[in-house]
Amino acid sequence: MRAINAWNAGATGLGINVGVIDSGIHFSQADLAGRISSASTDVVPGRGAPDGTDNHGTLVSGVIAAGVNGFGTVGVAYQSTIVSIRADVSTCDDPDDDVCFKSSDLVRAIDYAIANNVKVVNMSLGGEGPLGSGFEAALQRAVNAGIVFAISAGNEGEESTGGNPEYPGRYAVDPRYAGAIIVVGAHNSSDVMAAFSNRAGVAANAYLSGPGVDIITGCDGTSCFRVNGTSFSAPAVAGALALLLQAFPNLTGREAVQILLTTAREAGDPGTDAVYGRGLLDLTKAFQPVGSTQVSTASGQRVSVTTDRFAYTGGAFGDAIRNAGGALATVGHDDFNRLFRVDLAASYGLAPRGAANLLPRPPRQQAHLTAEGPFGSTLSLTTGAAVEDSPWDLAESTNVITPWLDERRREDMMVEFSAGRGAVAFWQGRNGARSPFELGAGDNFAALAQVDRAWLGAVKVGAVTLTADTGVGDRAMPFQAREEDVSSYARFAADWQASPTSRLRFAVGGLDEKMGPLGSYAPLDSGFALPSTTTFGSVGGQFALRSNLFLNAEMGWARTDLTGRFLNLSETAISSTWALGLTTFCKQLGFACETLTWSISQPLRTESGTFSAYLPDSPANYFDELTFSERTFSATPSGRQIDMSLGSVHRLGDGSALSLRGMVTRDDQNVRASPTTFSLMGSWGKTF
Repeated sequence: MRAINAWNAGATGLGINVGVIDSGIHFSQADLAGRISSASTDVVPGRGAPDGTDNHGTLVSGVIAAGVNGFGTVGVAYQSTIVSIRADVSTCDDPDDDVCFKSSDLVRAIDYAIANNVKVVNMSLGGEGPLGSGFEAALQRAVNAGIVFAISAGNEGEESTGGNPEYPGRYAVDPRYAGAIIVVGAHNSSDVMAAFSNRAGVAANAYLSGPGVDIITGCDGTSCFRVNGTSFSAPAVAGALALLLQAFPNLTGREAVQILLTTAREAGDPGTDAVYGRGLLDLTKAFQPVGSTQVSTASGQRVSVTTDRFAYTGGAFGDAIRNAGGALATVGHDDFNRLFRVDLAASYGLAPRGAANLLPRPPRQQAHLTAEGPFGSTLSLTTGAAVEDSPWDLAESTNVITPWLDERRREDMMVEFSAGRGAVAFWQGRNGARSPFELGAGDNFAALAQVDRAWLGAVKVGAVTLTADTGVGDRAMPFQAREEDVSSYARFAADWQASPTSRLRFAVGGLDEKMGPLGSYAPLDSGFALPSTTTFGSVGGQFALRSNLFLNAEMGWARTDLTGRFLNLSETAISSTWALGLTTFCKQLGFACETLTWSISQPLRTESGTFSAYLPDSPANYFDELTFSERTFSATPSGRQIDMSLGSVHRLGDGSALSLRGMVTRDDQNVRASPTTFSLMGSWGKTF
C-alpha cells in the first residue's frame, strides 16, 4: 500500500469525514482518541446505542484513523474523522455470522452519512443477493451527493460463489453508481490474493486488492488485535480516498476513485483480470502525477512536460541544468488538475557520453564508380555501409547514446563532380552515418548537427582552397513520427597550403537546432525543446616544427542564443574548444612503428552564459492564484573535460595497418565529480 509516501507528501486525511457503517464504535478506544466524530450514531430505531457490543466497527475504524500516539499502529488517514454509523441488528440468522444488517437500516445509515457531510463511506459487510430498491435509491442519493464507497468484496473466496464480489460491493458494476464504488479484495504481505477473499469477477474494472491478512488494529497501551478479512482491506482503501481528497481538494470523489484504480500496481495476469481486478492499492503511484504534467506559463498557456529523463543537453553544458538548484523548482498540474511540485531540472539528463566525431570511423564496405567526362571533368559515385558487428557501430556502442537511432546498419552514398579548379559533392546517409565533409576547421561544430544529407562546393585559387558546405538532419524516435530538418549547419572555410608540410585553415558558420543547442536532444512536442541558433568560428593548422616533428592545432569559439517555451538564455552562451597534437616518426622504436602522436584537447564547453526561466511559484494555499517569478542560473558546467591521448600507427609486413590509442579523460562530460577514465582502443585494417 505504501501509505508512508502519501504521508511524506503531507497527506493525513485532516478534515475529511469518513463514514463507517458497521457495528458501532467504542468511544473510549485509545488509538482513536480525538478521531471519533460527536455525530456518530445508531440508526436502528428505538435502540440509541452507538457504542455497540461488537468490536468489528471499532477495528475497522482503527485501520482508517488510528492516531500517531506512540503505541500500536497508525491508520491510513490518521487525522481523518470517523463518523461511526451503527446499523447492525442484535441477532443473525446464520450462526456463523457475528454482525448482520437489514437493508432498511442500511438505507437510514446512508442517508445519515449524506446529512452529516461524509465524503467517504466504508462498508465492511456483504451478502449473496441485492439489497432491494430502497437501498439502491439511497445509494443513488449518496452518489448524487458526491459520496464514494469502499466496500469489502467478501470472505467466501473458497466457496463456489467466491469468483465474484458479494453485495453491496457488486453494485460497483451497476452503471447508476459507476465510478463511485471500489469493491475491495484482500492480499497478504507477499502481495498474493488471500484464499478467503472473493475475487474480482464481474466487478474487475472497479476492484482493488488491499492488505487484509494479519492486520494489526484496535491497539491500546498494552495489546492489539490481529485480524484477517476483506472487512479490513476495505478501510485501507477508504483511508486512501480520504488522503487524496484532503491532499488535493479540487478532486471530486469519483476522480479520487479513478486515480486509485488507474494507479493500482499490477498483479496477476497483465492488465485488468478476474482475480485482482485493477491490481493492488498503491499510494506511491496515486500521489504521483497521472498522465501528462503541465506547467503554466505567464501567458496562460500550459506546457506539457515529463519528469522522465528523455531530454539531454549538449555536452558543452555538462551538469549546468542539473546544478540549477531550486531555480527550476515549480508547480504543475496532472490530468486530474492536481497541483504537484515539479523540478524541471530533473527532466534533463546529462549529455550522451563521448563525441561521435572523435570515435574511429567504423569499418565500411564500399563500392566506388568513376567516369571521366569532357574537359578533364570527373563524376564519381560512392556507396558504403558499416561492417556488421563492428565494435564502433554507433547503434551498438555503449559509449555513445543516440536514442533516435535504431539497429539498422549505417549506410551512405556520395556523388562528386569535379572540373578544373572546382568541385561539388552531395552526400546522403542513414541512421547515424557520419558526413565525410571534414575540413580540419569547424568540424566539431558541424558534427553537432548530426546531418543525414549534406552538400559541398570547393574552388582552388592558387595555394588557397575555398569551401562552402551545408547539411540538415532528421530525428526519428521508435514508434514516433520522424522529426524532419530539426538541425542544420552552414560553413565557409579557407585552407591555405603554405608549404608541402604546413597549412592554415579558417572556418566560420552557423548551427540551427530546433531541439536544443550544441547537440542537445529534446522532443519538439515535449515542452523541453530549446530552439537555438549558434554562430561559430575556428582556426587550425598543421606545421612542421622539424623534419620529423609536426604540430596539429585547432581552436574554436561559438556564440549561442535560444528561446524555449519556458527556458531561455538571458545572457548569450559563449563556448570554446581546442586541441593540440604532436606527431613524429617512430621507426627507431621497432614493432613496425610508423608514426607516434600525442594530443591534448578540450571538447566543447560553455564558458559563460545565463539561463533564465519565468515559472510559477509554489502557492501558499492550494487554491491561491499562481504567481510567477524569473529564475536565473549559470549555463557553465562544474568541470572542464580534458582528453589526453597517445597513439601509434604500425605498418605490418602484409601491408595491413595496426592503430593503437590510449586515452585519459578528466572531468568527463564537463562534470567535476566525474572520475578520471582510462581507455585503450585498437583497430586493424587492410586495403584490398
